[in-house]
Amino acid sequence: MSNHKHHIIPIYKCIELGLTTSYKIDGKEFYFKENCLPTTRLVHADIHWGYYCKDLSTLLEHCNPPQWVIDMIPLGDKRDMWSAQYIALGEIEQIDMSGENSPRWKGGITYDKKAYGQRPERKAYEKKRGQTPERKAYMKEHYQSPEYKAYDKKRKATPEYKAYMKAYDKKRSETPEYKAYHKKYDAERNARKKAERQGEGTLKEFI
Repeated sequence: MSNHKHHIIPIYKCIELGLTTSYKIDGKEFYFKENCLPTTRLVHADIHWGYYCKDLSTLLEHCNPPQWVIDMIPLGDKRDMWSAQYIALGEIEQIDMSGENSPRWKGGITYDKKAYGQRPERKAYEKKRGQTPERKAYMKEHYQSPEYKAYDKKRKATPEYKAYMKAYDKKRSETPEYKAYHKKYDAERNARKKAERQGEGTLKEFI
């Protein structure tokens, strides 16, 4: 069953080449029509593994892309190896994720993923990526999808989320900015209520 859609030129390479996003399938950007290949999950994983191993045989068994597309396919990039491992779900024996093939490999040791994400360089990269029109459009579409809305509704109903929001609101209410805003808001609201109770002899406020 062809339930996957493979980017012949991977997304990361399309972005690096500055290709425009103009072709959509099921709400997902595919950059250009020639770049979309409907396939199965395991074939999808095997194609990415072939890219990493500099072998296009699996790809060419399932499609015949023009030479200008083939010329832009990156070979030997570890990002394709990681994609293959993620998509295969451990069902393709030859995909080796041990040692330096692991995405956590760094100079002979594994690294703390959480600490890695907190690095200034990583934060700067994520901030810059989040400001691109493509990323904003993708996230807007993602947040409007039925799948995300169902997930978000379920998440907000959990005790953990409710406890987190309660703690967040308490912490926010103690900030100088929030206290100043709330003081101003309360003063304006009390002034309106006082005027309504006393009456100003005019219907201006109701017009």
